[in-house]
Amino acid sequence: MIILKMRASFGKLNGELTLHEGMNLLCLPNEAGKSTWSAFLLAMLYGIDTSEKPSAANQRLPMKERYKPWDGRPMEGAIDLLWQGRRITIERQTHGRVPMGIFRAYETDGATPIAELTADNCGVVLCGVERSVFERTAFIRQLGLSVTEDRALEKRLGALVTTGEEGKTASELEKELHDMKVKLSRPSTGRISRLNDQLEQTKRTLSELYTMQDEAMRIRAEIDETQAQLDRQNALVARIEQAKNAKKYLALEELRQKNAAQEALCRRLQAQIAVLPDEAALHTLQRQLDQAGNRLHTAQMEAAFATNAPQKPRPPQCFIGMDPAAAGKKAEADIQEYQRLTDMNAPKSLPLLLCAALCVAGIALCFVMLYLGLSIIALGLISFTVALLYSLRQSKKLQEARHKAALILGRYGMDDISQIPLLVSDYTAQMEQYETENAAYEAEKQACAQRLTAAQSEVEEIIQQVKAFAPDCSDAAQCREAISSALNVRAQHLSEQRSLELQRTQLSSMQQLLGQEVAQPVDTEALGLDEPKLLYERNAAVERLSQLHAKLAQHQGKLSATGDAPVLESTLENLRAELSAAQERSEVIDIAATALHRADEQLRSRFSPQITAEAGALLAELTDGKYPRLLLQPDMSLSVREEGGLITHPAAAMSCGTADQMYLALRLAMCRRLLPENAPLLLDDALVNFDDARTASALKLLANEAKNRQIILFTCKEISNVL
Repeated sequence: MIILKMRASFGKLNGELTLHEGMNLLCLPNEAGKSTWSAFLLAMLYGIDTSEKPSAANQRLPMKERYKPWDGRPMEGAIDLLWQGRRITIERQTHGRVPMGIFRAYETDGATPIAELTADNCGVVLCGVERSVFERTAFIRQLGLSVTEDRALEKRLGALVTTGEEGKTASELEKELHDMKVKLSRPSTGRISRLNDQLEQTKRTLSELYTMQDEAMRIRAEIDETQAQLDRQNALVARIEQAKNAKKYLALEELRQKNAAQEALCRRLQAQIAVLPDEAALHTLQRQLDQAGNRLHTAQMEAAFATNAPQKPRPPQCFIGMDPAAAGKKAEADIQEYQRLTDMNAPKSLPLLLCAALCVAGIALCFVMLYLGLSIIALGLISFTVALLYSLRQSKKLQEARHKAALILGRYGMDDISQIPLLVSDYTAQMEQYETENAAYEAEKQACAQRLTAAQSEVEEIIQQVKAFAPDCSDAAQCREAISSALNVRAQHLSEQRSLELQRTQLSSMQQLLGQEVAQPVDTEALGLDEPKLLYERNAAVERLSQLHAKLAQHQGKLSATGDAPVLESTLENLRAELSAAQERSEVIDIAATALHRADEQLRSRFSPQITAEAGALLAELTDGKYPRLLLQPDMSLSVREEGGLITHPAAAMSCGTADQMYLALRLAMCRRLLPENAPLLLDDALVNFDDARTASALKLLANEAKNRQIILFTCKEISNVL
């Protein structure tokens, strides 16, 4: 079946909706009529229950009231669809006060009526399932994704593993068996009770006919003997029962002692954890201690493997004990002194020559003026002597200056005075590099010391916190052991508390079972008796006693000489046969009910894996393989297990989105198993709780499903953003 067009006067709807084969994705805002269109399609297929009353399930508003047209028009609609290769139209119109009470189905082109479609069977014929099954499989609403139990759905699921025919359900058969059992075994009015009454009556009649006095005495004696035997057997049975109860009481006492010991243990553990922080605080302390210990270890390693201090450069021999500034000043002074010394000139020979010329002039003048010439000669000699002495002195000073200049160069180990500034510059550069490296070293050394101090302070602070409940701790290792011990104590307390609750439950059950029994010694001899054999013998004695009483009644009946003996005997046998048959039938009914219950369980265990296997595969696609396993309970509740996980979680414990995905997978699996391929799949905002990734997975899954059936997906989400 493929829905082509829907025309509705239904609730707020007054228009039409065109659809096509495969996937129909309808992104509509809120209050655009998505849920109303969905309800309209359901009403067109299966009709409206006009007898529906206001209830909590329908929010006190029946469907005929909820979807009454807003514009005052009659509730009506039509659907054009393709079915079995024919294009047909189905219509429902209001008849008097019955909404959508008139139904028509005809071929769209020729208006030829379709007799096989009626108002009652339209949905079943077109969709292949009853309304309740359709609503629990293909009709998926935002607030109705979960699947509830239903008799029709039970039939469909049962048909999966049988012949495929949908016969009576197990619950229906159980009810029939119960009714048959009641007819047979009901007190006073049941067939067995009536037969027993008739049988006793016939026995009494026969006893009155055939019992003679001596035979009656013999029977009474035999009855007394049998009764005595029965009394002994009843006493033994009672003795065995008392021994069993005494043994149970001993077990109860042992359980009480265990419970008292367990309570004492729990009290001790409670006292221990009373001074301890809660589990979260302990885990926080443990984590903080580990982190602080790691930081302290890191700081200690940094301090241990820190780089060595830079080595101060050795100054040149001439600058020992001087910093670069003093060395520069000293070099500058030596250069100036060297230049001063090297700038001294050698004494000039001109004064000596002048003095010598004066002497020569005096000698020449002696030939003219003797005394004047001698005076000039004397003056020349004196001047020459003075000039010579001055020249010698200047020469000596020049030699001393050159010696001092050589000493200056020798002090620096240089041949050229111009190399001294280079030596000073190199020394200054080495000292500046040293000072830079030394400053960086000192800064790193100080930072490392600060980190070490901070880590030690943090560890010490945590140690102080641990000392609040473990005062003997003095270092991180002891604190770590104390925290671990505290966590173990808390875990042990929780485990022992659970054990205590279990023991209390067992103790309460045993106390309810035994009641106010008084402690008695265990009769081991009674426990050694063969109880089944004793019960069998007691039942045989009861039966024998019953037969003797019946026989006595028969003999007493003979004495009364009332009635025809052969007729009464025949009646008695017939009654016994009928009673036996009725009792056998009652037993057969009990056996059948038990077998039916087991068969129903086996049937569920056979169809549940089929559904859950397929639903699990679908859920794996929806959750990208996170949840590959799904468990379906008999009441249609779901549980899920993670990939590689060991524990199953019920849908109620999952998030709204994951729970919706679980039930969507279940519904799709049931659609594949229970619905024909031509049945449409309708989703009303069923993906509203999905995130973008799982919405994309769901759309991909629905697109694959749309290859085989028509899908109508109403949504208020912007699916284009997901795709």
